[in-house]
Amino acid sequence: MTVLLAISPILLVLIGMTFLKKPAMLVAPVAMVYTWVIAMVCFGADTNLVAGQTVSGLLEGLKIILLIFSAFTILKVMTKTGAIEKVKAVLAEITDDRRAQLIIIAVMFAIFLEGAAGAGSPAAIAAPFLVGLGFNPVTAAACALLGDATPASWGGAGVTTIMGMGGVSDYMTAAQASAMVGRFHMFGVALIPTLVLLVAFGPKGFQGIWPFLIYSSLVLCGLDFFISNFIGPELVSLGAGLLGIVLSVAFLKVVKLDTPEEYLYRVPKENSDVLKKYSALQAFGPYLVLAILLPLVRYTLVANYWSTMTKFGYVVWVGVVVLISSYIGSLILKTSLREYVSCAVVAAKSVFPALITMCTLIAVSNLMKNAGMIMVMAQAAADLAGNVYPAVAVGIGGLGAFITGTGLGSNIMFAAMHVEAALQLGLNPIVVCAGQNAGAALGNLICPNNIVAAAITVGLMGREGEVMKKVFPPFFVIAGLYMVLSLLYSLVLFPDFGM
Repeated sequence: MTVLLAISPILLVLIGMTFLKKPAMLVAPVAMVYTWVIAMVCFGADTNLVAGQTVSGLLEGLKIILLIFSAFTILKVMTKTGAIEKVKAVLAEITDDRRAQLIIIAVMFAIFLEGAAGAGSPAAIAAPFLVGLGFNPVTAAACALLGDATPASWGGAGVTTIMGMGGVSDYMTAAQASAMVGRFHMFGVALIPTLVLLVAFGPKGFQGIWPFLIYSSLVLCGLDFFISNFIGPELVSLGAGLLGIVLSVAFLKVVKLDTPEEYLYRVPKENSDVLKKYSALQAFGPYLVLAILLPLVRYTLVANYWSTMTKFGYVVWVGVVVLISSYIGSLILKTSLREYVSCAVVAAKSVFPALITMCTLIAVSNLMKNAGMIMVMAQAAADLAGNVYPAVAVGIGGLGAFITGTGLGSNIMFAAMHVEAALQLGLNPIVVCAGQNAGAALGNLICPNNIVAAAITVGLMGREGEVMKKVFPPFFVIAGLYMVLSLLYSLVLFPDFGM
């Protein structure tokens, strides 16, 4: 009964958003009030804890809205100036196949953004970029979330693995933790381009794209394995994303895809004057500035002044950098201050209604974590697991990220529990914790906070359930694969890894 009560807030959110098709703006406050009652009546939380976590949710929600607002401002500037049309034309010169464009932006660009910053930036930036390229908003949000399903195990500069496994450093080094989780994600990231095409175009979308699909999958698989196992956690996502884009562009320049008419992108003739307004470098200006500033700040200022730069939360510095990039980008596009402010105002009006949703969802997450509800669920799963515990660790990792909204939070919360269980069962704690880390990355894909954030940036306020339905099938496919790998790695292939 206690386990059922602990999981009930999650069920309430899922049922409300998916089956009842109610907007998150309505479901989230109801879930928060319900969690208040459950936490106090059934889990012994006092009013101070409830009040404190609710206020904390408000503050964390404001931080996330800053990032969403900043990313949305970039899109508004590019749309208003017409620069987005030039971006489309440039991408069409690389490849006029919309499916190849989708893989590059939704997967490789998202991986790069996760490595450069993390903190929800892939979905917040890549999703509106895809909408600007003409993709359906629901598809854009779902594919951007899916692209971020594997690199989140490392996050910006490897922080998710380095800090997430810091509490169990007596049993594994950061390099060992990175190497083993890379052996999970090398298969997941190879599968994601295929899943992205299925989400966006269905089974018929594979016609003529197989050469690039196989190539991009093998490239991402190889890069993930090599960097995670031989270089280290700091550069896995940044390196795999950036090199993946470069190698993909080189391939598409050499190999001409046999693209069916329905998947061709053609530059409209009526936009010819707009296309002449900017050079390719200018049109990509805002995103180029972003691509330079994010890793530059992350690997210099944030690395050297961690406590100062992250004083108000990791997501804050990312949001500020994205906002600065939007303004510098507007200067590159020769936008007046008045026009830039106008775009920012439109962006602010668009994201403001989401504040209630984000704040209340985070309050639910904080309450469940601090009232012990998450640990009750995890411990119950662990007690039932026995010899299949490595597979259950993947699910626990996903559960932790689903509720907290971060892989880092899930790793910090459960790594020690997994080590203890692994030692009692005679299993390799490095492999079990890698399953946790891999599952935690996948949990970001279905986390309500992330889904709402992605939905907001593409104008889907109130339709978050549609995005959630899109991402659940790919989540279960990859999670099932990782559960099988966790058992295979623990019991057959790598039982003595790092020991």
